Amino acid sequence: MDQKRRRFVLYAQNRLHPLGSKTANGLILFRQDEVQVIVDASKAGQTAQDVLGYGGAIPIVAHISEALKFQPDTLAIGIAPIGGAAKPEWIPEIKIALEAGLKVWSGLHQFLSDVEELSKYTHLIWDVRKTPPGLKVARGHWKERKSKVILTIGSDSNVGKMTTALTLQKQLQAIGLDSIFVGTGQTGIMISGRGVAVDAIVSDFVNGATEAEIDKVDGQAPLIIVEGQGAVTHLGYSGVTMGLIHGAMPDAFVLAHQPSRLMDDYDHPLPDIGYLIDLHETLMQPFKPAKVLGINLYSKDMSSEESQNSCESIYAKTGLPVEDMMKSPKGIVAEKVLRNLFPEQNI
Repeated sequence: MDQKRRRFVLYAQNRLHPLGSKTANGLILFRQDEVQVIVDASKAGQTAQDVLGYGGAIPIVAHISEALKFQPDTLAIGIAPIGGAAKPEWIPEIKIALEAGLKVWSGLHQFLSDVEELSKYTHLIWDVRKTPPGLKVARGHWKERKSKVILTIGSDSNVGKMTTALTLQKQLQAIGLDSIFVGTGQTGIMISGRGVAVDAIVSDFVNGATEAEIDKVDGQAPLIIVEGQGAVTHLGYSGVTMGLIHGAMPDAFVLAHQPSRLMDDYDHPLPDIGYLIDLHETLMQPFKPAKVLGINLYSKDMSSEESQNSCESIYAKTGLPVEDMMKSPKGIVAEKVLRNLFPEQNI
C-alpha cells in the first residue's frame, strides 16, 4: 500500500465520462491536487471540468508521451472495461510509462504484472485486485476493537457508497472527529492507499479479509469507515455485501440511496427504504445493535429542487437525517454519527 503524495497521470483512453471512468473520476474528486494530466484522445484539448463538470483545469492529452511532459510519477488506470482486461492497444502506452520509471496502479481483473510485454517492470506495477497472502476466515475480532466502525450500505449497487464514505470522512474531520477510510474496491483503495478488493477474494475469506484490514488500523483513530459494495437485496452482488457486514461488524451504518431509481439492473423492484433500514439493523441483531444513522442521496439525475424535496420526504418517512452530500452538503449525517457514537464529544 502507498499513501504518499503522488503526481498522477490518469489513463482513461477514449472513456473519460461521468459514468465511464469511475476510478479516474474518484481520484479527481478526492485527490484532485495530485492529478497532473489525463490521457483520452477523444477529449484531448479539453479539461476535466469541461468533460466531467468538476476537476478544474486538469488538462487532457491524447497520448502518454504527451502526458510525460507534466512530470507525473504514477500512472493510474482510470477505466474498467467489460471483462476487466487491458485492451491490447493500451499496452504500448503503459510500457512507455514504465520505461520512463512511472509507477503503474491498476484495478483491472487482469493483472498487468502478468502481461508478457510488461514483465520487466513488475516492480513498478501495483495490481490492486491481487489477493493478499495469508487469507483467513473471520475470527470475531470486533469484540475487542478499540475503534468504532461505520459501514456504508446501499439501496442498490452503484449508488455512491464510496463517495458517501469519503465525503462523510471529510465532514467528520470538519467537526473535529478523525477517522480512517478502508477501501474495498479498486477506486477506494487507490484513493486511500489501503484496503482490499473484496470482489477478488474467494467467498469464504471475504469476511476475514475485511476484518484483517480493520485490524491493521484499529485504534489509530476513533472511527474507521469501511466502503460498502453491492447491496443485500441485489440478486448478483448480495454475497459481497453480507461478507462486508459480517467482516466489518459495524457499530452503525450510513445508507446511500438514489430516490429516482425504482428498479435494479435485473429489472427487480427496489425495496421500500424503511424496509431496507429495518433489514440491515435486523441482520446485526444476533451480534450487537447497529443502527442506520443517516442517508446520503445519489442524485445525479435530479435537479437541486428535486433532491431537496426527496430529502424532506425521506426524513418524514424515516426520521433520519438525509442530505445530498455532493450537491448540498449540510453535515447533518456527520453530526448524527458524532452524537450517537461519541456522545462524550460536544459539537
